Amino acid sequence: MSQLTRDLFRKRGFAEGHILSHWPEIIGEDLAEFSAPERMVFPRRIREGKGPQGAATLEIRVDGPIALEIKHLEPQIIERINGYYGYSAVSRLKLIQGPLPVKPRPRRRPIRKLAPDERAALNESLEPIAEPELKEALARLGERILGRTSGRKP
Repeated sequence: MSQLTRDLFRKRGFAEGHILSHWPEIIGEDLAEFSAPERMVFPRRIREGKGPQGAATLEIRVDGPIALEIKHLEPQIIERINGYYGYSAVSRLKLIQGPLPVKPRPRRRPIRKLAPDERAALNESLEPIAEPELKEALARLGERILGRTSGRKP
């Protein structure tokens, strides 16, 4: 997979897609929910093959007012990115405000209907519960668990 995406990542300034796939680990789940690395821009002398290696500017797409917090935390974020890679990969952040790409939602597996004997066993196990709301919630949970096991006993 990495060989297929290498050229696409290089166009965006990423030597590899590592920062894209590990963004929540690098920046933290809370900030990663409202931000995404867009591309890395290297100084001109490096792009032209002249001069020593230098750190890049990481462009980050941010959604909503989280941009202010990310700007405030810029030194810590750069430190975390560079610490994650073990060298000075990024020297500054450039924030691009706009909507983030839609993240795919995990698909729910289809739940099969319970066999009459399974439903009877589930109802029997819920008999001692007196509170109707709790009983109903546990019944739904039991149906999902038993329906997912494809007929096998849990």
